[in-house]
Amino acid sequence: MPKDAFKPACNRLMLVLLLVLVGCGAPPAPPMPLTVSPDIQVSPGPSPLASPTRLPLETTLEDLTAELSATIIAALPSTAIPERPDAVGFGGIAGVELLPLDSSDGQQLWVAYTYGIRSFDPHQNHLLAIYTRNNDVWQELGRLELPDIDSLLENAVEQVQVAPGRIWIEVEGGVGAHSGVYTLLSFDGATLRREAEGFNSSPFAGATDDLNGDGVPEVILNQTENYVFCYVCGVRLWDFDVLGWDGSQMVPVELAPLSNTAPAEARDANNRAIELAQAGLWPEAQEAISQARVLAQDPVIEWNATLIRLTAEARADQARDGPYPLLDNIFYGDYAAALDTVRPYAPSEIFDATGPLVVGTIAQGFEFELQQWVTETTTLALQAQADLAAAYFLRGWARYLADPTDPSARADIEQAARIDPNEPLFAESVAYLR
Repeated sequence: MPKDAFKPACNRLMLVLLLVLVGCGAPPAPPMPLTVSPDIQVSPGPSPLASPTRLPLETTLEDLTAELSATIIAALPSTAIPERPDAVGFGGIAGVELLPLDSSDGQQLWVAYTYGIRSFDPHQNHLLAIYTRNNDVWQELGRLELPDIDSLLENAVEQVQVAPGRIWIEVEGGVGAHSGVYTLLSFDGATLRREAEGFNSSPFAGATDDLNGDGVPEVILNQTENYVFCYVCGVRLWDFDVLGWDGSQMVPVELAPLSNTAPAEARDANNRAIELAQAGLWPEAQEAISQARVLAQDPVIEWNATLIRLTAEARADQARDGPYPLLDNIFYGDYAAALDTVRPYAPSEIFDATGPLVVGTIAQGFEFELQQWVTETTTLALQAQADLAAAYFLRGWARYLADPTDPSARADIEQAARIDPNEPLFAESVAYLR
């Protein structure tokens, strides 16, 4: 997975720690009601000003934040903030952060957004709004509530560059104990709108990154399954959705076959790479798409190579560093490496549900999930590569652990031995099961 697809890890760690404190029942600070100064004015807007007055040099961002914070917070339900300015807002939204925006037309704009952990009684939603300011009067140009976000850090909103003609704003929020929400917004001078949204059970839900190097970043939405066993178990099935800007909206960027007008050899290699990727055989998919790139220069092939690499690298990292190499390598599609985790043991240990492949590993206590994941993943791989002996063997192993009387378990082991009669592990296992 590209390292620059992630925001700084410290931001997500701060968010997790913030939510854990809430989950531990930390007591809320006594609320302090806010009053709005009569000197603060907010214009009803939303028409943008053609020639906004620049701020006096003596006016600081802190001054402006204090002004707008009081105004916005006062309009929310449960208008209370912690007594200490640096305290976590256990009692509700804690305050408002103000971020100056770069505007291509030179207009002076800010994005204001609430931060802290929202209240549920009474119910609050975080919000984000675009403002300009003229003659000491704030003018709101656009506003959106963020109803799917429970918590926002003070630095959770950032201006990013996606495509010209709009201001792009990225929001990373938290839900529950450790889940993340990603939202990409755009503002065209008149309308503030959502362009992409994503959720993941980890803090990292999405990001922007220029995957293909064309200067226009894509949106990467994290679709990883973090509960293969349990969240803290660390076994993850990495997956992503990618969105690209088509000039008017974000659209999915997906693996695509070549048309019939493309050279036959390149078309076959490209389409085979897609089949292998969809079957979870990522090393072979990378090899096939590399062959297609040699045979033809085509933007479809290049995009397919980019998408395959994105997931393949993430799963390769998991296979290398994950806590349960047997399943991590199956998810990557490296069946030779998965089989290597089994080789040190005798068949009597391999086909023992209380044996060393389960007991004492992270899979202990998740035997049912293990059997399901191995069976489903190997079956998918065999649909694309029917002579994959290791996949037959591992599927037979999982089926046997689920039900030693299941005839399909022995049938799979025997099929593995027929495909690769020179593999001692297969032959010994067939003899043991008989």
